Amino acid sequence: MDTPFFDSLIDDFGIWQHSDGNEIYLNEGFALDDAARGLVVCLALHKFDQAEVLFKYIRSSWHLNGFYGFATKEKGFVVYPASEDATGQAMWAAGYAYSLGFHKAEANQLARSLKPVINKFSHIRGRAYALLGTVYLDLDLALTLASKLVNLFDGLEDDWFWPEPEMTYGNGIMAYALLRYAIIAKDPGTAKTGLQILKFINSMCSRNRLLSPIGNQGWLTKNQLIVPTYSQQPIDAAYMVWAWLAAYQYFNKPSYYQSAKQWMDWFEGKNIKSKKMYEPKSLKCFDGINQDGINYHSGAESNICWLLSRHLLANQSTI
Repeated sequence: MDTPFFDSLIDDFGIWQHSDGNEIYLNEGFALDDAARGLVVCLALHKFDQAEVLFKYIRSSWHLNGFYGFATKEKGFVVYPASEDATGQAMWAAGYAYSLGFHKAEANQLARSLKPVINKFSHIRGRAYALLGTVYLDLDLALTLASKLVNLFDGLEDDWFWPEPEMTYGNGIMAYALLRYAIIAKDPGTAKTGLQILKFINSMCSRNRLLSPIGNQGWLTKNQLIVPTYSQQPIDAAYMVWAWLAAYQYFNKPSYYQSAKQWMDWFEGKNIKSKKMYEPKSLKCFDGINQDGINYHSGAESNICWLLSRHLLANQSTI
């Protein structure tokens, strides 16, 4: 796949976080989560030169028992610990690299170093991201993480099937991680919970509105009747594409594949502004939909999520 804009975000050190769609915002520097998800995309698309850069970035950001979450435009790491989300994504990248034999020994060593850290995670998204990596490396740890996630949903009522009082960003990653685990472990109970989560998120994203991500201007709190419309972000649409594809893989229901395509249509212009969320020639993905129109800024996260969604949908697969 020819991806000139995405390629332009990667230099010999890492992947730049943000751009206005034309110029990179150098002052915003680099982030571990972008490098981790970027590595997954590069490996999936066979962009091995870029994958080498991002794998080295991840390895270089490791220190003692954790990661540095960011690096400056001068390419020095910021001495501040990475979030659980970013660390979990690094585990996903390490696991996927290991599964492909890409720096296999180093990826395995990195994953082994991460296991004690992951066992202490307290945040739901960090566990979900880590689960995506551990399914390749350690099914016992994967079972522990999957069980912790499932337990958070035990006893919840159907009208608010969510373990937190507020739904924010990246909600679909919980369903995706559990369904991916169910595919690997052949676990019907986990698959059932993952599907229930997925259907609940979908219902919130289509309640009295065109199917679309929950806006980050207010997010969605329990008992809130109106789902925030703006600002919508590509990460949320992408995660729903992945989750419905995982549901399709596990349950083999064509309607689930159609649901994945419906979410992909958000990028194609079936959104509240009726505008494509990417530039067809360069495959540059835009950063979101605001009240005044499309946000034509184009950062690493948006482009990573868009390209992986495109790849997975075309191959009817998950990673």
